[in-house]
Amino acid sequence: MAQPVKKGAGLKGAKTKFSLDDFKANELKMKTVAEKPMEWFIMPKGYQDALSLPGIPKGWFSGCYGWNSTGKSTIKNCLIASAQRQNVLPVIFETEGNFDFAYAIKCGMKATPIMGVDEETGEEIVEDYKGHFILFTNESMCEYCGDIDYSTMTKKPTKRRVAVIEDIAYIINDLLDKQENGELPLELLFIWDSVGSISSWRSYTSKSGNNMFDANAISTAFNTIVNTRIPSSRSQNSPYTNTFFIVNKIWDSSMATMGKPSVKLKGGNSFEYALRLLISCGKVITNGVKKLEAQVKGEKYEYGSVAPVAIKKNHLPSPFNVTREGLLYCVNSGIIAEDELEAYKKKILPDIVKQLKLGTSVTESDVTFTESEEETL
Repeated sequence: MAQPVKKGAGLKGAKTKFSLDDFKANELKMKTVAEKPMEWFIMPKGYQDALSLPGIPKGWFSGCYGWNSTGKSTIKNCLIASAQRQNVLPVIFETEGNFDFAYAIKCGMKATPIMGVDEETGEEIVEDYKGHFILFTNESMCEYCGDIDYSTMTKKPTKRRVAVIEDIAYIINDLLDKQENGELPLELLFIWDSVGSISSWRSYTSKSGNNMFDANAISTAFNTIVNTRIPSSRSQNSPYTNTFFIVNKIWDSSMATMGKPSVKLKGGNSFEYALRLLISCGKVITNGVKKLEAQVKGEKYEYGSVAPVAIKKNHLPSPFNVTREGLLYCVNSGIIAEDELEAYKKKILPDIVKQLKLGTSVTESDVTFTESEEETL
């Protein structure tokens, strides 16, 4: 019969306590590698005023969430522009298929149009864009790694036409590997817009969407990325600092439980637990957005919006571990501060006149600027 283990029992002759001298005597060295100083992708003054942060932190996993039209895309576009100014390569995963180059360029992104000709009309059209960025759409992800069978990690003879969650993790890991071996000697900013818009390999192969499959895929595929590869790039030993930012879709959990109003991130809790900075755009049940409008001689011109914004989670080091709520002013050229609004109104007056085709007789006194509540979701 097995004997109970006596308290304090152990290997014969084993020491019950160890000191630093013991480790030194055995030539075992404990070394702590310092992190680089805190670095930022500097965001516009309006973002800084609203959240009391300089921008989006470099070397960290962060993101934002909210209903439609609450400023998420504007934050993303300003982040891309900031990365380009620092010669950091933005790697953008656009899984909703609606990346708006025109708006991103107005927000400061550098992208040059590639022109072509419409075969039917003969008119010159924009076929694509090029610049200091990589954009992965669903189609290009399938081209990159659509032949991978993630259940066996083998390659199939044909490629999928549907991108899956695991494709994004595979590409991120592959690009980080290329960075380490010298093929891609640049700092990288990975942006995924939007989490919750594509399914996992298991959901795809089962031919039916399954939220549990998708949540498990995010947890498994991104575990090393968000907990090791991104954070370790902040080490002084790392030649590059890499960053991961997500725009997360949400769902209204109160609709399922008939309980207190609340929202949940699509894709499960794995990302929510791993995020170091999480920004909420809009309110809980409504988006809380006010339209910024100009009225001229009975005509309306919408030039922006103002939405509630808040830091919902902040695990950044002191003194940047603030929690703050504010208002985000999003206009056609990005984010502005409240105290910049009056100057902006004067600046856009020629655009308003041109857009509404009012001629040149319109003056500033003819324009009435208003704010109107958007409809409840």
